[in-house]
Amino acid sequence: MRHPPLLPLLAVLLLATATGALAQPPGRGWGFRLEGGGVFGADAGLNDGGDVSIDEWSVRLGGRNALTPDLRLGLSTGFGEQRYRFTGAGDFSGLRPWDDIRDVRLSGSIFWKPTDRWELFAVPTLRWDAETGASLDDGRIAGLLTAASYKFSDRLTIGPGVGVFSELEQDTDFFPILAVDWRITDRLSLTTGPGFASSRGPGLTLNWAANDNWSVSLGGRYQKDRFRLDDRGVAPGGIGQFTSTPIYMAVSRKLGKIGTLRAVAGVKLNGSLRLEDAGGGLLERSDADDAPFAGATFDLRF
Repeated sequence: MRHPPLLPLLAVLLLATATGALAQPPGRGWGFRLEGGGVFGADAGLNDGGDVSIDEWSVRLGGRNALTPDLRLGLSTGFGEQRYRFTGAGDFSGLRPWDDIRDVRLSGSIFWKPTDRWELFAVPTLRWDAETGASLDDGRIAGLLTAASYKFSDRLTIGPGVGVFSELEQDTDFFPILAVDWRITDRLSLTTGPGFASSRGPGLTLNWAANDNWSVSLGGRYQKDRFRLDDRGVAPGGIGQFTSTPIYMAVSRKLGKIGTLRAVAGVKLNGSLRLEDAGGGLLERSDADDAPFAGATFDLRF
């Protein structure tokens, strides 16, 4: 690790994910949540030769406060890293275009329930994504996730939303999201779930509670990561990009009231890499084979 070991601790002073803010019980006051974990990816073959593997970890800590039964606020920050390893002598992998990518983020969350049926939330975010050796400030982007959902019954709340993010040397990125909380049965539910590490937006997760302590989840999302490169590589001050569709299964074990442990395994589908110059002009691209990954995560509440 090229950065000082204390940096992750300094970078995670306060964090509340959107789902953490939504789950805050009315009238509880301040609550805090610590999350972290890591996943390890197998080699994925590139269509022009060579391979790439991606390992990633993330640590997040947050605070949230229910000001009233209908208004909840949160503040969040977190730090993570993606470690790319290129091997072989393919057109893309042979360039060794980047290695370790840092991700720092700061976000707020606002949840408001104006009526018994309607729920509104917004998550403004600042992110800094840059290769080790590049200035984090050169990888800064800003964004907003927001949605309005309607409570059709005690079991179903659903509504549309949108994500809006600035992009490094590209036009603003807009994408739809779906806010859903559907209690299909007492043990089976479909919900909007948070992403891991640098996942930009929420995905959908199907959850089955085997009993009070154990549960199994099946989830998926679209993931797009863009980051600033350092000045020493094949594209000085350029931009790297990786997109994929991770599909995963998780087995969770509750730790009483204090938190949860999860084992995660899945596959990244439709992987694609881009290398751009400092102005966003395409230099090289390659598609990646589907690649399995596995890891573990935890969250603690206090």
